[in-house]
Amino acid sequence: MKKILPDNEILEGVLSEFENLAAIPRPSKHEERVSKFLQKHLEEFGFSVTRDESNNIIAEVPASPGHENSPLTILQAHMDMVCVARKGYDYDPPNDPIKLVRTENFLQAEGTSLGADDGMGIAEIIFIAKNFSGGSFKEIPHGKLRIIFTTDEEVGMSGAKNLSEKYLEDAQFLINCDSEVFDEITVGSAGNVRTDFFRKINYVAPNAKFKNSFAIKISGLCGGHSGIDIAKNRANAIKLANKFLISRRMTTEFRLADISGGSASNVIPDHAEFKIVTNAEKSFWEETGESFSERIKKIYGDPEKNLKIEVVEIPMPEKVFSDEDFSAVMNLLSTLHSGVYTMSREDPELVETSANIGVIETDGGEIKIHVLARSNISEIIPEFVESQKNLAKLCGFEINSAEPSPAWNRKSESRLAKMTAESFEEINGYPAKILTCHAGLECSSHAVKNPNLDIISIGTTNESIHSPDERLHLKTVAPHVRLIVDVLEKISALGENPQ
Repeated sequence: MKKILPDNEILEGVLSEFENLAAIPRPSKHEERVSKFLQKHLEEFGFSVTRDESNNIIAEVPASPGHENSPLTILQAHMDMVCVARKGYDYDPPNDPIKLVRTENFLQAEGTSLGADDGMGIAEIIFIAKNFSGGSFKEIPHGKLRIIFTTDEEVGMSGAKNLSEKYLEDAQFLINCDSEVFDEITVGSAGNVRTDFFRKINYVAPNAKFKNSFAIKISGLCGGHSGIDIAKNRANAIKLANKFLISRRMTTEFRLADISGGSASNVIPDHAEFKIVTNAEKSFWEETGESFSERIKKIYGDPEKNLKIEVVEIPMPEKVFSDEDFSAVMNLLSTLHSGVYTMSREDPELVETSANIGVIETDGGEIKIHVLARSNISEIIPEFVESQKNLAKLCGFEINSAEPSPAWNRKSESRLAKMTAESFEEINGYPAKILTCHAGLECSSHAVKNPNLDIISIGTTNESIHSPDERLHLKTVAPHVRLIVDVLEKISALGENPQ
C-alpha cells in the first residue's frame, strides 16, 4: 500500500465526518434530512449522486487513472440508527442531535445510543472517497467505486429492499461496513421477520373496593442487540413484568391499568412498567418487588445485578383492563418465547434461530406487542410466521407480519473474503476471523438481487450497540480505514477479470 495518512490524522478525519452525522437526528423512518445532507456533501467532492424515492444515496466515484477496467466495488452502509436513551434522560429522537463524549479510548454519547451503528461506516466511506478524489490517498490505485447509503435498516430494511437492482447488477464486489467487531470478516447473516401482535382492550371502571394505585417500574437490566447479545442470557424486562404479575395474581387481588416496555423490536428490553389498582399497601408491593428481584438475580447471575424494581404511588386510574383482556395479555406473554431457540449444527457457538419480544405498548385502546424473530436458515422463517399466527389466534390476538428478510448464506469461495483476510493480517500482524453472524444485515437483500456479487461485512469495534452504553473503540478506526483502502488497491490489480 502506497502513501497513507498517519493513524491520528485518519482518526480525526473520520470523526469529523461522524460529527456531521451526530448533529442530524436520524432515527429509522426519519432519514430525509440526513439523506439530503449526504447528497450535497458527496456532490461537493465532484461525485455524481442520486437520491432515490426511498432516500437512499448512490454516488459514483471514478477509478484512478489506468484502472478504469478494474472490477466495480460497492462500499455500503446505512444512515439510520437505533435511538434509545438512558431512563430519565430528556431525548426526542426525531429532533435532538447526539451529544458526543470522547475519552482517550472511546467515543460515546451523553445519555443515548451513539449511532456508530452505522454512522461509522458512513463516516469512513466518505473519508476514503474524498481522499481518493484528490486528497491524501490519490496516489493509491483503485477501480470504480459506488457508494450506497441506505435507509431504514434498523426497522424494516426497506431502503435495501427498494434499492433498484441496476445499482448492484454491474458490480463484482460489495463491502458492507455495518459489522461491530474489528477483527471479524462476516460472510453470512441471519434473516428475520418482524411481527406485531395486537388486541383491542375493553376497559372497565376499577372496582370501588380498590383504594390504592401504583406504577411498578423494572429497570437496570443489560438489554442489548437482539441478535448479537441474544445468547448472553440477559433478562427481558417485558417477560419479567409478566412473571411478576402472574406470581402476584395467584395470591393478591388487583387489576391492570397499563403496561409498557422496551424501545425497539431489535433491542432486548432493559425496562418495563405496569400500573395497577389494588387494596394492598405500598409496603407489600415493595417487599414483593424486592423478593422477586432477588430471585431473578439468582437466575441470571452477575450480568443482571443492577436489576431494580421501584413502586411509585400514582393517581387512581379511571379505567383498567377487563379480566378477559388481562388474561389474554398474560397468556400471550407467557407463551411467546424470547431468547435462543436453536444453535447452529455447523458452528455450535453460533445462534441459529431466536426471537425477541422487543416492545409492549398500549395506545388508543389497543395493546401491541412487537416481536423480531431471526434465523440463519431462510426456510425456517415462514414456519415461524405460521406458528405465530396460530399462537395469536389461541390467545385472542390479531397479527401483522412484515415482509421477511432472507438469510445471507456464506459463499464457499469468496475472493473478497480471502483478499480482506490477507490485508488484515498484513496490516495488523494477526489473523482475522471469518464467520457468519446472527444479526441481520442488508447483504441478504443485495445477494438476492445479484447472486453473483461477492460480499463481505466488516466494521470498527462498536460495543453495546442499540443501547445507551454504546461506545466506539477509537483504536480500531484508523486500521479499519487502512484495511478498506488496501483491499481496494488489491481489487484494482485484478483488471477486467477477477477470477
